[in-house]
Amino acid sequence: MSRIISIILLIIVLVTGIGLGAHLFQPPMPPSKSDANYPAYKQMMSNLKAMTFAAHPSGSKELESVRAHLLEQIHTMGLKAKVEKVTYTVDDVKADLFERKGKPDFKNMPSTINGVSPEEDIRNSIREKNHFDKNDKVALQNILVKLDAPGTDRGILISAHYDSEPETPGAADDMLSVVAMLEAMRKHTGDMNLKSDLYFLFTDGEEVGMLGAKSFVRSQPELRHKIDLVFNFEARGNRGSLLMFETSDDNLDAVNYLRAASSRLLSFSFLTALFHQMPNDTDLTRFLKAGYSGLNFAAAEGAENYGRETDTFANLDRGTAYHYLLTTLEIADHAAQVPFEEGGKQDSLFFPLSPSYLLIMSSFTSYILSAVAVVLAIWWMILQIRKGNFQLRAIMTGTGWLLGVMIGAALLSWGIIAGVTQVMHLGESTNNDKVFFSIFFLMSICTLIAGIIQTRKLSLREALAVFIPLHLLLIVGGAVLFQEISYLFSLTTLGILIVALLDKYRVGRWIASIVVGAGIVFLYTPVCWLIYVLFMLPFTPVAVAISVIPISIVSALFVTKDTLVLKSCE
Repeated sequence: MSRIISIILLIIVLVTGIGLGAHLFQPPMPPSKSDANYPAYKQMMSNLKAMTFAAHPSGSKELESVRAHLLEQIHTMGLKAKVEKVTYTVDDVKADLFERKGKPDFKNMPSTINGVSPEEDIRNSIREKNHFDKNDKVALQNILVKLDAPGTDRGILISAHYDSEPETPGAADDMLSVVAMLEAMRKHTGDMNLKSDLYFLFTDGEEVGMLGAKSFVRSQPELRHKIDLVFNFEARGNRGSLLMFETSDDNLDAVNYLRAASSRLLSFSFLTALFHQMPNDTDLTRFLKAGYSGLNFAAAEGAENYGRETDTFANLDRGTAYHYLLTTLEIADHAAQVPFEEGGKQDSLFFPLSPSYLLIMSSFTSYILSAVAVVLAIWWMILQIRKGNFQLRAIMTGTGWLLGVMIGAALLSWGIIAGVTQVMHLGESTNNDKVFFSIFFLMSICTLIAGIIQTRKLSLREALAVFIPLHLLLIVGGAVLFQEISYLFSLTTLGILIVALLDKYRVGRWIASIVVGAGIVFLYTPVCWLIYVLFMLPFTPVAVAISVIPISIVSALFVTKDTLVLKSCE
C-alpha cells in the first residue's frame, strides 16, 4: 500500500508541475462587454478583418488598400502620418541578402540551376516572393506617427510591419500587431499629459528582408538619440501567449521597465540565445544593429500557419489577439507616464513565476546564485562521502546511468519521429501538437518506469546524489556558455539539497519533496515546450532528453527505499 501511495504522490507532483508550467502559456480571455478594454478590442478586430481580406505583399495593389485603410484610421483620429517612400531593385534586395546571410560560394555550385545561373536563380526567387514592377523595382512606404510630449524630446517607439508574404493574408503576421498599435495610438490621441514622446512606426518590406526598417534607421539618424527604447511586435504563429523573445544587450533596465508596464508578461532570458540560433530576423534586427535598445514580441504557437494561407482572421486565437492588444496598450500607457531611463549597463536573467509575475535578477546576482549552488553541492557531497553514506564510484555509476537514459530516450523518440513524419508526410518545418504530446507522454512513462526501477533500492541521499555531478557540469557550463538559463540548474540543485538536508525530519521532508518536486517540473516544462515550439517537431528528442532530468528527480523523491511514506508506515 505504501508503495502505491508513493507512486500516487509522484504522479500528483508531476501533473501539478506540468500544469503550472503549461498555464504560463495560456493567453488571457478576451474582454467581456463590461470590460474597459472591450471597445478597443472590438475596434481592433473590426480593423483586422477589414485589412486581412487577401495577401498583401510589398508593391501589390492589395497592400495599397491596406495602407489606405491604415491612413484613414490615423486621419480619423485627427493625427498626421509621415509617409516615407523608398525604392529598391531586385539587385538591391539580393545584395542585402548576401550582406546579412553571406554570399554563396558560386564556384562550388552547379553552373545552372533550373536552367539559369545560380545568381539569376536567386533573383528569380526574390521576384517570386515580391511584387516588383516591370523595371524590377518595388516601392516601400513606411508610416510614422508621433505623439508629442510637452517639455521633452525623448520617447519610445512601437513598431510592426504591415506587409505580408505573397501566400498569406497575414492576420497574425503581422496585421494583429498593426491594429493593436492603432488602438494604443487612439487611446493617447490628444493626451496633454504625456511624459514621453510616443512613436508608432508601421514598416513596409519586412518580408523583403526588413528593408523598410533598414531605410527608416538610415534616413533618420537623429532619432537614435531621441528614442530610448524600441518595442517591436511580430508573429511566428497564430495562438498561445505573446512572448517577449528577444532583447538588446545590457537589458536589465529594459526588462524591469517592461515588467512595470505589463500585467501579463511571458518571457525567459534564454529565449534571445535560442532565437539567434534560428534563421529568422525581424525589423528589430535593423534597430539593434543601428545601436538602439529594444525588446521583441511574438506569438510562437501555431507555427504551422506561419506564412501560409491559413493565417486568417477566422483562424486567429482570440485570446492571443487580446494579449497583443493588452500588452501594447499597457506599454503605451506606461511610457506615456514614465520615461525610460537606462542606468547601469547590466544584463539580466529572468523567468516567470506566474502569468503575472516575472522574476528578474542581474547577471551578477545569477553568477552568485550559481556559485552558491556549486559550493553547497560540493560541500554536501564531500560530507556524505566522509560519513560513508555513499561512495563516489557508485554516484558516478548512477550519473552514467542517468545519462544513458537521456540518450536512450532521445534516440527512441528520434526513431519514432522519423517514422511518424514519413507516414504522415510531415516536413522538417512542422509543428504537430498531437504527435509531440503522444511521443512526450510515451517517453515520460518509460522514463518514470526506469526511474522507479533504478531508485527503489537506493536511499534518498544516494538517489539524489546521482544528479549532483550532472548539475555541477550544467551550472559551470551555463556560467561559461549560456548563463541565461543557469537558473534552471542552480535552483534545481538547491532544491535537491534542501530535500536531502531535511531527510531526518519526516514532515519536513514530505513537504519539501512535494514543493521541490513540483517546482523543478514547473521550471523544466517551459524549456521543453519552447524547444519544440521554436525548433519544430524534429527537435522533440532534445526536449525529451531534457525532460528525463525532472522526471527522474521526482522518482528519486518518492520511491527510494526510505521514503517518507514507508517510514511513517513502519
